[in-house]
Amino acid sequence: MKQTQKTNPLESAFLRSFALSFVYIIFSFTPLFSEGVFDPSSVRSSDCKPGVFNCGYLPTPKEIQDSIPLKRDFNNFDELPSKVDLSSKMPPVGSQGQQNSCVAWATGYAIKSYLAADSGKSPNYDPPFKGGKGNNVFSPAFIYNQQNGGKDAGLYYYKTLEFLQANGVVPWSSMPYSDKDYRTQPKESAKKEALNYKIRSFSRLNFKNPDELKRVIAGGNVVLFGIIIDDGFYKLKGSEVYDSNSGQSYGGHAMTIVGYDDSKTSKSGKKGAFKIQNSWGEDWGDKGFGWISYAMLAKVGQETYALIDNPKTTIQQQPTVVSPVLKPLSPPMDIKASRGEFDSMVVLTWLASDGAVSYLIQRKDSGENKYSDLAYSNLPTFADSNVSPDSTYIYRILSISSEERSSPSQDVEGFTAAVPNNQGKLGKVVGLTAKTYVSNGSPKVSLSWSAIEGANGYWVSRIENTRKWKTIGKVKSTSFIDPSPVVEKTNSYRVSATLNGTKVGDWSDSLGVNVANTEVTPSQVTDLTASQGEYSDRIKLSWNPAPGATTYFIYRFNEAGDPSGPFDTESTAYEDEDPQIRDGASFAYTIISANNTGYAEPSEFAYGNIDPELSKRSAGAVLAPPENVTAEINPKDKKVNLKWNPVKDSNEYYIYRKQVNVNSNSKGKNSEFQFLIQVPGKLTKFSENFPGSPGDLFLYSVRSKSEFGSESKDSNIVSVFLNKEPSLVKKRALSLDEIPKTFLGNWSGLYWDPKLGPQNLSLAITGANQDFTAILKVNDKVVKQYGGKWTPGSTGLKTNGFQFDLARGIEGSSVVRLNSVGDPSEETEYGFSKD
Repeated sequence: MKQTQKTNPLESAFLRSFALSFVYIIFSFTPLFSEGVFDPSSVRSSDCKPGVFNCGYLPTPKEIQDSIPLKRDFNNFDELPSKVDLSSKMPPVGSQGQQNSCVAWATGYAIKSYLAADSGKSPNYDPPFKGGKGNNVFSPAFIYNQQNGGKDAGLYYYKTLEFLQANGVVPWSSMPYSDKDYRTQPKESAKKEALNYKIRSFSRLNFKNPDELKRVIAGGNVVLFGIIIDDGFYKLKGSEVYDSNSGQSYGGHAMTIVGYDDSKTSKSGKKGAFKIQNSWGEDWGDKGFGWISYAMLAKVGQETYALIDNPKTTIQQQPTVVSPVLKPLSPPMDIKASRGEFDSMVVLTWLASDGAVSYLIQRKDSGENKYSDLAYSNLPTFADSNVSPDSTYIYRILSISSEERSSPSQDVEGFTAAVPNNQGKLGKVVGLTAKTYVSNGSPKVSLSWSAIEGANGYWVSRIENTRKWKTIGKVKSTSFIDPSPVVEKTNSYRVSATLNGTKVGDWSDSLGVNVANTEVTPSQVTDLTASQGEYSDRIKLSWNPAPGATTYFIYRFNEAGDPSGPFDTESTAYEDEDPQIRDGASFAYTIISANNTGYAEPSEFAYGNIDPELSKRSAGAVLAPPENVTAEINPKDKKVNLKWNPVKDSNEYYIYRKQVNVNSNSKGKNSEFQFLIQVPGKLTKFSENFPGSPGDLFLYSVRSKSEFGSESKDSNIVSVFLNKEPSLVKKRALSLDEIPKTFLGNWSGLYWDPKLGPQNLSLAITGANQDFTAILKVNDKVVKQYGGKWTPGSTGLKTNGFQFDLARGIEGSSVVRLNSVGDPSEETEYGFSKD
């Protein structure tokens, strides 16, 4: 978009340069920048200036960013620490000089060196600029010189991270860095050495949600990030917090987030900031470190990533395994609530929690303090139709297992509109998960996701080598198997809801799946199971074959966490007959797949035990429990109907039941199963009247039994409930509520146009009563005007093509979702801060 300026920026830059040179000649005995004062020109290439915007970091195009999976497996903290500082564990701050290699410095030198030291392979940093030999820090030159195409033009994050995943990096000593040399290529011996120092994977993070980044940092990792820099950033000194734009924009710059402090306050009063490590030497900021406010990162940030290291291993070395830690049942994560798409319901979706058999949805009206139980759901989705139009509600969800209930999830806000504005769209698919396995000698990827209210089909897409999405499946169920994933690559998938064959929902967040072969580190073992009391002298293990695996190592842990093993096998089953297991105690098992290139991550733990009394009680065999037990309740006659697969040689089946009372017992533990009835072995179903009242939840289990043997273990647990009848909802009366002043005013943001560089965004929101108008400008030119009504009580605004939400946990910041200013056919999110 064309900009009008009174003075040519190149001419101004020339005049400033000339003036400085003239002063320097006359007063040559006085240096322009004394020692300890940062000189911006010392880290600027000739192209790093306004109008050219080539400072080393090239923001990844949106469609490619969307193909990179968002990190969802965050470290689980009951409460995040208020501050974390990893800067003392980072390699010493260096300077990239006048070369556009900041991406290589952040990824290779800073992060990869830190990850290697953190895993114990490089305990002592020794960069040559500190007098060391460079054996224990990594070379930016190895990364930059091989990717820049012979030009000092910077790098993309996604290409660099894929390079590190495929090719690795060498220590500085194997390929020294010079800011005057961006063309020399590494020797073949260095390329071979680099294969020992690959990263395992990388995940995209949402920088508009500071908690996502804080969880990674509190877990001991650091974060790669890129922002658009300006004069104010160059001038950052000491412990100052960068929290507002000033002067001219220069382009993109890559750095590392190494800490955070929720109490850190900027001059303007913005609270909360991330600590960053730069590659501009120790004269910048506070000895090379600086601070950026949460709100400013949401505004000027372009992308953030977590890197996962791939330790150097050989098949002769044993990988490190840790004893299992029994974690409490987790509440659902990533809860989404519809925001004005409907006038008669609020649709909730969330990520399924491991071990959950049901969910309790709780709700309160905006402005209220107390939650009340709303309904149960067996699936990670629920449509709340007990609502009024033009109203706001707050929700939270608890997971329920056969043994316990979780703490409540974070709350989420949903609201209805006076008139629906979903434009025929359904909700966004969430809960996308994947498993890799081998079938008939070929790797497969099995996908599953949460159902979407109102959908009768789904489209599945996969990113191709061209970086374009391609639809690979159209299904009516909530699962799909990709029969031909690409090996040695990360396969990225996404899913959208459809109605009668037409796409009517937003695409899910992308999910990345690594599919291995024997030339690379194998995939992780999935679906590990262990027998529980089915034998008197052994514990049987089985698992899915992992792509790329040639050997499997089995580790066993007793109840004290002491390990045994590894035991190895080339099969996908193992019988543990060790005499140490014959006391009947429970043991935890994990499997690590391996090949000649190294090891995968350990599998999830499975728990097994023997029954030493089994042979004494009965000479008969103990059967496996029934599989695929399902339960449903007929809404007309209130009958509970159970069904299951038959078990060979089963003489009868025993039905067990227990009631769950989620409002009693502060520790969240449920009661024990009680025997209900036995049915003949020729039957594989059972019916009874619902045994409780609306609002009650019951769990059922089925066990098989041979004629002379003992009962099997429990089948899969199923839940049955009757939700309370919704109360009669009256249509909301005309409200006199005023639109909050926190919405009104001028908001600013930055957008990176791949062709034009940084573009200034501004959003002016005005309103009276419940009516609002939002005017969007790009570089002071109006591009779109939106109008609508505020839903009383909500923390956002919604109208056709426009959604404004106050950013959670960031004062004076918002997230705006609208048609992309670069591609009007696509919707995207932008971070804004209040002026």
